[in-house]
Amino acid sequence: MVTHSSRRNIYKALFLLLTLAFGLNGISTNSFAQTSDTPSSGKLLLILDASGSMWGQINGENKITIAKSVLKDLAGELPEGTEVGLIAYGHREKGDCKDIETIVEIGPIDKAVLNEKIEALNPKGKTPITDSVLKAFESVRATEDAVTVILVSDGIETCGGDPCKAVKEAKEAGVNFIMHVVGFDVSKEDVSQLECAAQAGGGLYFSANNAYELSNALTSAVEMPADLPTGKLSVKVTAEGKLQDARLVLTNTVTEEKLKGQRTYSTPNTNPRIMSLPDGTYDLEVSPMGMKGVESRTISGIELKEGVVVEKEVDFSFGELSVKAVSSGKLLDAAVKVYKLETEVIVAKGRTYTQSNSNPLVIKISPGVYDIEVMALKIEGRPTHRISALEIKGGETLEELFDFSSGTLKVGAFKGEKFVDARVQIKNPDTGEQVAQGRTYVSSKTNPRAFELSPGIYDVTVTAVKITNQPSQEFSGVEITASETVEKTAQFSSGQLKIGAKEGEKYVEASVSIKDSNTGEQITQGRTYKSSKSNPKVFNLVPGLYDVKVTAIKVAGKPSEKFNGIELKGGEEVEHTAQFSSGLLKVGATEGETLIDSIVTINDARTGEQIAQGRTGLKQKGNPKEFTLTPGSYDVTIQAFKMEDKPVKELSVKVKAQETVEHIADFKQ
Repeated sequence: MVTHSSRRNIYKALFLLLTLAFGLNGISTNSFAQTSDTPSSGKLLLILDASGSMWGQINGENKITIAKSVLKDLAGELPEGTEVGLIAYGHREKGDCKDIETIVEIGPIDKAVLNEKIEALNPKGKTPITDSVLKAFESVRATEDAVTVILVSDGIETCGGDPCKAVKEAKEAGVNFIMHVVGFDVSKEDVSQLECAAQAGGGLYFSANNAYELSNALTSAVEMPADLPTGKLSVKVTAEGKLQDARLVLTNTVTEEKLKGQRTYSTPNTNPRIMSLPDGTYDLEVSPMGMKGVESRTISGIELKEGVVVEKEVDFSFGELSVKAVSSGKLLDAAVKVYKLETEVIVAKGRTYTQSNSNPLVIKISPGVYDIEVMALKIEGRPTHRISALEIKGGETLEELFDFSSGTLKVGAFKGEKFVDARVQIKNPDTGEQVAQGRTYVSSKTNPRAFELSPGIYDVTVTAVKITNQPSQEFSGVEITASETVEKTAQFSSGQLKIGAKEGEKYVEASVSIKDSNTGEQITQGRTYKSSKSNPKVFNLVPGLYDVKVTAIKVAGKPSEKFNGIELKGGEEVEHTAQFSSGLLKVGATEGETLIDSIVTINDARTGEQIAQGRTGLKQKGNPKEFTLTPGSYDVTIQAFKMEDKPVKELSVKVKAQETVEHIADFKQ
């Protein structure tokens, strides 16, 4: 029998019990201890799971072996005279739901006998939890004192019973007990059945996953008096009209230490969750399970007093935010973001589009206070409206209308009646910041180009893309007003300058460079080829004076012809053709009948300037080496650089237009 002198230690043990039940770490025993003059009977009745599943292992050791060791250690620590009883189930027959036995009747402890009975248990059968607790209550009825009943099970009911109901009915019938439940290695199962039984029995549920936790759980349950008066906290959690599974965390407001581990589940057996707690003030944090993006709720300052049941209900029903975006009375495509209050953390987002089935956009969201941001996607610059501290309530719809005023600016680009491809830039005249840009192209679908703009003043620049020096026109201070359309048209005039390159009637490859006659600035360049498709080369230019240089690319020395001061007028066409003449010089190198490698250098006979250089090689394809030259006299040097002493032969040749001259240097002679 527990003596009166040990009562205070027993009350302090309540704290250890709460620590294990709620997952507390490092809390002093003064945090939740309370005192009482009510005596404790110290009677204890253990119900042990000895079903076949207890042969399962934890860290390589059978669960039944762990349980036996812990129970024998517990028995060894109990004071002499403590009244103890033991019931076991599932230890005699496989598949028998009636395999329940009172191993030791409640009475003064005989440690040797109790240990012998515990050691003899041999797991075999099923898990008839309900009938086991009913058998325990029969033993409790036989005594007038309160009894602590402790159920240790590694699984849930397998014989079709309802242990929670059985415990409730026993309490209602006046059976004098407190019941704790230890779930041994059942963390992966739905243990709401076991937690419900503990709650109905006025006790606590312990989760033990190894020998150490099992020992602590049993020790704490044994030391908690069966008749200790406490206050109770009842927590009901719902969502969308249904019971909602949630985790509960209690914080002592004095010590700021936390009690964790209680759970409501989604059945009335444990929801509301009723917890027996010492007097004190607590903050309750409720975190819903399986609801993504839903934040926890906190109820502060809950005062618990002995004998008083405090009831709290937390509803996680969603609220709705309805966002409608319009401009000039029409539905507007807009991006919607919902932020956590006064942060940039996005908790929901969506898009309205321009159809009535999506605008307004309806967002289901957890009740709370949020910031809302709406961005108009089809208005240039994407203006954005933000509203702070909007409160969303569960089961209610909050409607918000975002009206973006705008006007339309149409910008066209033409050359007379013809479309001109142009780039359009729109800027804020105060900041110089570009608000929008686009392109007209040469189609009536895009020319004029339409821009939807917020009301204001803008500067517009239109630049012709396909006119060579890309002339531009500016429209400054264009005012846009709501629901109005403003149209601006840029007119460009240009002429065509055609530059050809020929040799007689043959087309010649040439580079073309065009400069402004007044400034000398290069305006553009291009190239002619040996095809009428690109020869002459066509340049679209604004009216003005131009200097043109045409250079033959494939003629040695790259001769050129210039056309200076060409006047080009708007809408006119001017054509110039550069005429080039050339002849062909072939230079070979041999040693008798053998082709040899040599370097050929050609200089202008009059000026001495080097015109061309090449190499003959050892194959007929490049020996003799061919040189295209303008008509004239040339000095030719051929050096056989791979022969000893690197001999040199020199000759003078005259090249005529449209003729071929060939010379072979024989280094054998």
